[in-house]
Amino acid sequence: MKIGSYDFEPATYFPEIDHLRAGGGQIGDADDARHVFFYDDENEGEPVGVELFGPRQQLASEGAITVVLPSGERVRVPDTERLVRDTPATDAA
Repeated sequence: MKIGSYDFEPATYFPEIDHLRAGGGQIGDADDARHVFFYDDENEGEPVGVELFGPRQQLASEGAITVVLPSGERVRVPDTERLVRDTPATDAA
């Protein structure tokens, strides 16, 4: 999954909870409550994964899924938009 200049694999979307996880690593800080980047000790401060909370909801309400990169730049995430659109919505248990 391409997010800005980063590429996180594998990417899994969980429609029952509207949650996406891509890549790996340990949780880091977030500037936006809708997503958080993950890091590892061997990657010189570069993110190795990401979690998005409510991407279907963001797509429905804003017309796009965006993420704030560690640099502070907000970018649109078309790969996530396609994945969410292509995955049928399910009702939460």
